Amino acid sequence: MSRFLRRGTIVLAAIFVLAGSATTALGTATTATADSQTTFQHYLCYNAVAPRGFSIPAGVELINSFSPDGFVPTFGVAWYQCNPAAKTVPGASFPITNPRWHYLCFGITADQPSNLVTVTNQFGSAELTTTSPNDFCAPSWTGLFKTPDNKQNEPADADHYTCYPVTYSGSGTYSPPSPVQVADKFTPPNTSTTVTVGDPEELCIPTEKILPTGGSYPINNPNLNYLCFGVSQTPIKNRVFDQNQFGRGAVAIRPTQWLCLPSTVSPAGGG
Repeated sequence: MSRFLRRGTIVLAAIFVLAGSATTALGTATTATADSQTTFQHYLCYNAVAPRGFSIPAGVELINSFSPDGFVPTFGVAWYQCNPAAKTVPGASFPITNPRWHYLCFGITADQPSNLVTVTNQFGSAELTTTSPNDFCAPSWTGLFKTPDNKQNEPADADHYTCYPVTYSGSGTYSPPSPVQVADKFTPPNTSTTVTVGDPEELCIPTEKILPTGGSYPINNPNLNYLCFGVSQTPIKNRVFDQNQFGRGAVAIRPTQWLCLPSTVSPAGGG
């Protein structure tokens, strides 16, 4: 398939997601098995430092619903680690559906136009404005005690994500129920942490990655976006070990930053 056709598919399938399909993005639907499934799960993201082991080639191109013609950002260091998380609220539980899908997120710089979108998830629906992207999240294997050694550099069928800072802009706000309890691989066994959820801070959308050598990593789940909210602290591990397409190395974990919810994205106003 040509790059032009791939981009057209991304635009049609990803940004014009109807809010009526939100139920499949709220952690209630999974299909197939193993890494081939469309996996709806939550994430806890932590501040992190990965000083060595990861090298990003110059000229990586990113294509998504906000930038169908693609853009080439400047990459910085890795600074967030995201783990699959179970979430429980009154009357509903959202389990981890694929424990292998972790993310290591790298800072990026790129001048991109803002977008006014409606984002819907289990906490509600609101109009948000994005600014230029600041993070790129790469699917990663994560080990608690040693560097993973997988034949595949990254988990199969897990999408890459570009993340954009967001602010409220128009109608709607999010209303997290109380209490919200979460647990991930940093949480002691058979326990959970009650957290306070703040405002939305980042919108992460699935992204095709094209390497300067010509290798392409297309989008697998175009409707699976994540809206990340500020969140109070949860247990951490001092260090984990990641492997992805950009390398392998130790990652120092710092305080919790976000709780990310599966979300649908549509143009604000329904247009």
